[in-house]
Amino acid sequence: MRTESKQYFYDRWPTILGSSLCLAGAAIASLHALTIVIGPGSWTATGTWMILLLATVTGGARVLASSTPGEAKLWRSLWPSCLGTIVAAWVLLGNYGGRSTSFSVAIDWSSVNRFQDRIESARGLIQDGVAPVDPAIPIAAVAVGSTTLAFLLADALAGGLRAPALAGIPLLALWFPGLILFRQLPPLVFIGTVGCLLGALAFDHSHLGPRNRLRGRVARRMAGVRGVAVAATATGVAVAALIVGSASAGVPAVLGTAWVRIFTSPGDGVALSADLDMRRDLSERQSMVLLTYRTMGPDVGPLRVLTLTGFDGTNWRRGADRTGTDFDGDELLWPDPRPAKGEGLQVDFTVEALRDRKLPLPTEPRSVDVSGDWSYDAVRDEVIGSESTRAGTEFSVLAYPRTLTASGLRKAAGPDPLDPAYLQLARTDHASDVRARAVEIVDGATNRYDQAVALQGYLRNAAVFTYSTTVPPAKTDDAVWDFLQQRTGYCVQFATSMTIMARSLGIPARLAVGFLPGTDNGDGLFTVTGRDSHAWPELYFPDYGWVRFEPTPAQQSGSVPSWATPLLSGPTGAFDPSQIPQGRGDQESFDSPVTGASPVEAPVAQDRPATSWWLIAPLAAAVVALLGFTVWLSRRRPVTPDGVEETWQRLQIGLTALGVTWPKSATPRQVPALVDRTLLTRTGGELPEPAHSAMRELAHAVEAERYQRFPEPVTQTQLDRLSAKILGETGQLLANRRERTPS
Repeated sequence: MRTESKQYFYDRWPTILGSSLCLAGAAIASLHALTIVIGPGSWTATGTWMILLLATVTGGARVLASSTPGEAKLWRSLWPSCLGTIVAAWVLLGNYGGRSTSFSVAIDWSSVNRFQDRIESARGLIQDGVAPVDPAIPIAAVAVGSTTLAFLLADALAGGLRAPALAGIPLLALWFPGLILFRQLPPLVFIGTVGCLLGALAFDHSHLGPRNRLRGRVARRMAGVRGVAVAATATGVAVAALIVGSASAGVPAVLGTAWVRIFTSPGDGVALSADLDMRRDLSERQSMVLLTYRTMGPDVGPLRVLTLTGFDGTNWRRGADRTGTDFDGDELLWPDPRPAKGEGLQVDFTVEALRDRKLPLPTEPRSVDVSGDWSYDAVRDEVIGSESTRAGTEFSVLAYPRTLTASGLRKAAGPDPLDPAYLQLARTDHASDVRARAVEIVDGATNRYDQAVALQGYLRNAAVFTYSTTVPPAKTDDAVWDFLQQRTGYCVQFATSMTIMARSLGIPARLAVGFLPGTDNGDGLFTVTGRDSHAWPELYFPDYGWVRFEPTPAQQSGSVPSWATPLLSGPTGAFDPSQIPQGRGDQESFDSPVTGASPVEAPVAQDRPATSWWLIAPLAAAVVALLGFTVWLSRRRPVTPDGVEETWQRLQIGLTALGVTWPKSATPRQVPALVDRTLLTRTGGELPEPAHSAMRELAHAVEAERYQRFPEPVTQTQLDRLSAKILGETGQLLANRRERTPS
C-alpha cells in the first residue's frame, strides 16, 4: 500500500504545482494592471511575494491532500484554499494592521480595527485623489488585499472546484479600474495573465476535485474533446480581454460614463484631471457646483488650477507635485518679473464639491489668505496643499490685474525662462509640418504678440474650425497635425495646437487648466460647476510674464482677453485666415458645433485613447500561439479516472488481436471467466494465477468506475501494469501452444 501511495503522489504533484504556479503568474500579472491607477511603490513587490507565499501554501497543502488515494470529496478539495485564506488574513493584518509600518507577527483584535480604518481611509483617498493616486499605506492595503482575494478565489475555482476556465474572472476584475478610467492595459499584463490562465487550463487536475460522474461512452467522448473545450474556453477569455482592453473605443459614451461613475463618483467631490489626451472624446461633465466666489469688482477672468508643460505628441503629462515655499496672507504670489501692486480686487471663495490639492486662482498676480498647510510653487504658479480641499473650505484672494495692452506686448523684450521645457516639441513624423503651418499663419507678423494673435485668430475662425466634443480617429502619430487637418475638437485640441505652434516659432508656451469665470447670480456672487472646466494656452512675454490667450471658439469660451482683441490683421495687415489652405483631405464629415458642454471634464477619469491596432496584432498572434500550445498539451494523455475505461478498451483491442474475444453484452465481472474459457478451448490451458488475478483486479476497477459513487482511485501506473501482465501472459500461452502443435 505504501508503494501505491508513493506512486499516487508522484503521478499528481507535478500537475498540482504546475497549476498553482500558473495561477500565481496570472495573479502577479493582473496585479500590475493596477499600476495604471496607483503610483509606483513597494506595494507591487509586497503583492508579488504575497501571491507566491499563498501559492506555496495552497499548492503544498493540495499536494499533501493527494499523497494517498481516497475519495475526492468537496472538503478535501477546498481545505487548501481555506488554509490559504487563514494565512492571507494573518499576513495582511500583520503587514497593514500593525502600529508601525513594519510587519507584526502577533496580531489581535486591534489589528483588525486598524486594518479596517486604513481600508476606510483608502476610500477617501481614492475619492479625493486624481489617478494615478499615491501608493500610501491605505492604498497599498487595498491593492494587495484585492489581489490576494482574487488569487484565493481563482485557486478555489481551479484547484478545488475543477473550474479553471472560471478562475480568470476574479483575476480579470483587477483589470477593470485601468480599463474603465484610462482605456489602457499594459501589454505584458495581457500576455502574462492570458498565457498563465491557458497554462492553468492545460494543467487542469480534474482527478483531485469533487467527482462529476461520467460513465462509458460519455466519458470517452469527453476525453476526446477535452482539447477542443480548452481551446474554446481560452479563445473566449482572449477575445473578451481584447474587446474590453483594446476595442473599448467603440463603447457608447453613455455606457462609458456609467462605468467611470462606479470608480470616480462614489463620494461628493470631483477634481480636474492633470493628464490630458488629445485623442479622447469629451464625455459627460459634472454639473454639480464645485465652488462659489463673491467679488464686487470687475470680472476676475478664468481661474487657473494647474499648468502643464510636457507633451509627447498626444498626451500632456504633469508629473509629481513639487515642494513649494511657505507664504503669508499679504505676500504677492507671482513669478518674476513681479509687477508693482495697485489696487487689489477682493475675491472670497467657498469650496463646495471641488476636491483638489491645488487652489483655483486668478491668472493675475495675487495674494492668498487660506488656513491650513499650503505652499506656493513659483515655477508652476500654483498654491499646493498637503490635503485636498473639502466642502466648506474658504479662502480669500486679492488680485492685482496687470496693465496688458497690445502696444505694450508688441514692445516686450528681454530674456525668456531658462527652462527648456517651454520650447520642447515632440519628435513626430509631422513636427516639421506643424511648424510650416504656423509659419504660414503668422506670415508678415514681425513680433511675438502679433504672431500669438494670428495663431489665436486662425483657430477661432468658425469658417475653418468646428467645436465638437467628438474627436475624429487618429490618422498619424501627431495629434496636433491631425487636428489641423481634421479641424474639429474642443478646448484641449485648440489650446494644445496653439501652444505647440507657438513653441515651434520659438515662443515659450505652456497649457493652463482650470475653470471659466462661472455663472453670475447677481450681487457679485458667481457659481462654478464642472461644466465650466476649461484649458487655454499661456505664452511668455518678457517684462510681463505669462499671458493668457483664447483660441477656443467663442460659443464655448466667450470673448478673448481685452489685450488680445485688436483687428486680426495686426499692424501689417498680412494675416487673413481665408488664405490658409482649407483642404481637409480624407477628413470625415461632422455635425454642427456642440454647445452647452464643458471642454475639459471635471471628474478624475480619463477618456479613451485611439485604438492601438499595432498592439492588438502581436497580442492576437501571441494568443493564437498559446492556444496552439494548449491544444498540444491537452492532447497528451491525462492522468485522470477515465484511464480505467481507456485501459480496459486497449486491453480488449490487444486481446482481440490475439484472437481472444468476448460478447459486448458481457459484464466486466464475467470477462475473466470468458477469457479463460477461450484460452482453454484454444490452448488446453488457462491463464496463470498472476495474470488471472490481474484480470480480476482490472475488471473490478472497471466495475467500480462505472457503478460505484466514490470508487477507490487507481493510478495509471497500476492500470498499465495489470494490462501488460494480462497481455504478456496471454501472448506467451498462445505462443507455447503454437510451438507444441506439429507442423
